[in-house]
Amino acid sequence: MLFSVLIGYLAVPVLNAVSPLLALPAVTSTHGAGAWTAIALGQSLGGTAGVVIELGWGLSGTQRVARMCSRNRARVFALSLVTKAAVAVPALCIAAPLAAWLAPDYAAVAALIAVATGLAVMGGGWIFIGMMRPRLFLFTEVLPRTTLIAAAAAAISAGLSLYLYPIALLLGALISPAAAAAVLGVRGSDLVALGPRRIVRVIRLQGHALSTNVFSSMYLSLGTTVATLGSVNATLLYASVDRLKRMVQQVISTQQYVLKGWVGREVQPAQRIARAVRATIISAGVGVICGIGFATSAPLAARLVFSGTVQIPPLAAVLGGANLAIVCASMATGPVLLVALGRMSAVARSAAVGAGVGLPAIFVGALLFGGTGALAGQLIAEAGVVSVQLLAIRARLRELRGSGRLRAGRTEPDASTAAPE
Repeated sequence: MLFSVLIGYLAVPVLNAVSPLLALPAVTSTHGAGAWTAIALGQSLGGTAGVVIELGWGLSGTQRVARMCSRNRARVFALSLVTKAAVAVPALCIAAPLAAWLAPDYAAVAALIAVATGLAVMGGGWIFIGMMRPRLFLFTEVLPRTTLIAAAAAAISAGLSLYLYPIALLLGALISPAAAAAVLGVRGSDLVALGPRRIVRVIRLQGHALSTNVFSSMYLSLGTTVATLGSVNATLLYASVDRLKRMVQQVISTQQYVLKGWVGREVQPAQRIARAVRATIISAGVGVICGIGFATSAPLAARLVFSGTVQIPPLAAVLGGANLAIVCASMATGPVLLVALGRMSAVARSAAVGAGVGLPAIFVGALLFGGTGALAGQLIAEAGVVSVQLLAIRARLRELRGSGRLRAGRTEPDASTAAPE
C-alpha cells in the first residue's frame, strides 16, 4: 500500500515542479530577466506572507487528521480556512505594496504575484497528506493550478500580456480551497460557527507551529528579498538557484507526504516514534543522492529553464546541492520525527536559529560575494536548523529511554502539539 501511495503522490510534486517550467521560459524569452526578477521578488514576499497565513496547520495538523473521522476532518479544514482568512488580509496588505516597491518596472505584476503566492496556502493538501489520498490532492489543488499556468504560458509566448501569469496563479489559489471544501464535505455552518474570540484563541494555539513557519520564511521565502537588499546584482543568481532547488524539493517532498501519513496513522506511540526514526534515515539518504545530482546538473538546467539568460557557476551549484541535501534531511527530523516525539517547540527553536543565523548570513554574503555569497548564507542557516533539531531529538530519545516510557509505549506530548478539533 505504501508504495502505491508513493507513486500516487509522485504526480503531485512532479506537476508542481513542472508548472514553473511551463511559464518561466515564456516569461524570460518574451520579457527578459527583469520580468523574472520581479516575479521572483513577488513570490519571495508572497511566500513569506503565505507562511504566516498558513498558521502552521500543515505542521501541527497533518499527523493528527490521519486518525480523525471524516466529519472532524471537515470541521478542522473549515476552522483552518477561517483562521487563515483572518490573517491573510493584514499579511497581504504588507506583502503586495512591498513587492511593488522593490520591483518598480513591473510593480503591478510583482504585487499580484505576491497576493497569489500568499493565498496558495489555502488549499487542503495538508489534509489529504494525512489521509494518504494523493488523488484528492492532485485533482483539487495541483491539476487546476498546472492547467492554468500552462494556459498562461502559451498565451504569453504568443505575445499576450504578462499579467496572465499572476492571474492564473490567483485563480488556482482560489479554486483549490473551494474544491477541497466540497470534497471534504464542509458545511456552511462549519464556516460561520466560529466567533472572533475563538478565532483568536485558535490562532494562539497554533503558536509553535506558526512561529516555526514564520522563522523559516525569514531565510527561505524572504531570502531573495534579503539578498536583493544586500546587493541588487545578487538577485538573479540567488533567485535562479533557489527556484531550481525548490523545484527539486517539490519532487523530493513526495517522501515527506507519504511518511507523514504513515507515521501519523500508527496509534501506538512507541511504534509511531520507531516509524519516524526510519523515515528520517530514509529522507537523509535521499537528500545526499539528490544533492549530488543537483550540483552536477544545475548549470545545464538553468540554461534550459531560463532561456539562456542565467549562468550558474560551479560553486553556486555545489552550494545549492549541499543545501538541498540538508533540507531533505530536515524534512523528516522536524515535521516528522520531532512532531512524533511531541517536541514541536524544538522545531520552532530550530527555525528561530535558522532565521537568526540565515538573515545576516544571506545579507552579508550577498554584500561581499554577490549571489554565491547569499547561497552560502542560506546553507549556513540550514545547517544550523538541522543541528538544533538533531540535538533535540537526541535529548528527547534519551529522556524517553531513561524513563522507560519509550519501551512501555507511553509518551507525553508537548503542549504545543495540541490543535483544536
